[in-house]
Amino acid sequence: MLGTFLDRAKGLLSGDFLIAYWFPVFVASFISILIRAYVYGFEAALNWWQQDWMLRGQEGGFYAQLLFIIGTLIAITVLAYLLQPFTLLMIRFYEGYWPLSLHTLLTDFPELGEKKIWQKKKDQLDEAEKAEDWQKRDWLMHQLFYSYPSKAELIMSTRLGNTLRAAEYYSTTVYGMDSNFWWPRLWFLLPDRVREEIDKSLTPIVALLNFSSLIVFVAVFGSAYLWQVGFGWQRWLVLLVGIILAFISYRAAVAQTENYGENIRAAIDLYRFELLKALRQPLPKNRDEEIERWEILLYWLYFHNRSAATKITYIHDENISKDKRNFRRR
Repeated sequence: MLGTFLDRAKGLLSGDFLIAYWFPVFVASFISILIRAYVYGFEAALNWWQQDWMLRGQEGGFYAQLLFIIGTLIAITVLAYLLQPFTLLMIRFYEGYWPLSLHTLLTDFPELGEKKIWQKKKDQLDEAEKAEDWQKRDWLMHQLFYSYPSKAELIMSTRLGNTLRAAEYYSTTVYGMDSNFWWPRLWFLLPDRVREEIDKSLTPIVALLNFSSLIVFVAVFGSAYLWQVGFGWQRWLVLLVGIILAFISYRAAVAQTENYGENIRAAIDLYRFELLKALRQPLPKNRDEEIERWEILLYWLYFHNRSAATKITYIHDENISKDKRNFRRR
């Protein structure tokens, strides 16, 4: 899924590339320049730009300034391209794929751990149903459906990880269809407009996470730079503002992930039978038969269990084959 997005974003100045990579690098670079200008003095920096650079141009400073701007934009573009290979690593970090000891500590952390929050919401849901507080019940159901997987052992240590897992394990819970295995196969059968909509919902997530990562980097090194040149409270202010902006960006990415996850659920709900047809499998007649069908196919194709494959029969539409032969003859 992420691979197809990266393929789309590789084009020079493509919309996905500009939003997800170029603009976050541009904003982070602009903030870095502001920190440097603050140390140098905004008035002195403006005079340096207007006067010193004017003297460097052989026919007026405009050409030197223009070359400087073009060089800066090229450097930002190169940095944005270099950011792309780290996309998968970055997303997995924000999902909470950390060392097991750290993952367990943060997941089970009292009151603030994601597993504790999940359990608290489930308890509140039960209480709301008993009290017939339907408004609170609906709100809690929305939270649990979109922000958390259904089982405690699937809980991740971050909200982003749990929101993505809620979407990933939706098909497993409802249809017995392991989306981690079946989604890459289903992807090829989705209509172009559906695939574009899914990719479009992924773009702002990558952009917000890139900005969150870059702003932390700028805040830490900007704070260290201010400390080195002798600034006191300003370095703590830069660090604090950077952390706040990074957190806001991260939570915005979590909110956008709900929309992305809903697109995944909708695609599976509407097109999963197209995958069965492509595999030449009979369509199930009820829920239990569908769950059994996906489990048998998974045991065969993923676990290489050939005994499970003995229950599989292929369905071929002879009429379609005849029509194709007649068309070729024409």
